[in-house]
Amino acid sequence: MSEINDKLVEFVRTALSFELSGEHFYRHAAEITQHPKGKAMFLRLAEQERAHGEEIGALFASIIGEHEWRRVSAEESSHPHPSALVERLEKDVAARAHGEVADDAQALRLALELERRAILFFDELATHTGDPALVEVIRKLADEERFHYDFIQGQLDSVQNVGVWMDSAEFRVDGRF
Repeated sequence: MSEINDKLVEFVRTALSFELSGEHFYRHAAEITQHPKGKAMFLRLAEQERAHGEEIGALFASIIGEHEWRRVSAEESSHPHPSALVERLEKDVAARAHGEVADDAQALRLALELERRAILFFDELATHTGDPALVEVIRKLADEERFHYDFIQGQLDSVQNVGVWMDSAEFRVDGRF
């Protein structure tokens, strides 16, 4: 296998690991989240991460070959994902053990960290990739992770009732708009 292909296979492994980790984490978060809408949100995110894995698979099967893709995918799928994040979540939830909102907020904070890491990985990868078609796919994946990050941040703001900072006045006290 050429050096380029070795680098590509390593990227495939890392990207697939992110998506498998995300799916596993979100399914676990759905199990421990108390609120039905929170459960539904985490399950929806898990499904989106699974779909991202399929997108990565289709792309790289066409580049590195179906046989090589299946081999890499089988190897990555055999590893537990994401043991460190799930362990941290369970530890934080056990330590707090005083209310569903605290547990939900912690799950959301960890979800933000997961998405942040994925964004940084994809952004960094795009700067080291010369193939314009591959860069386009990588940037699309990064944008989807940014959407997840923003969505989760909004959910965290809502759960914590802190809202969002505004860059201009949305209203005036005297009633004039």
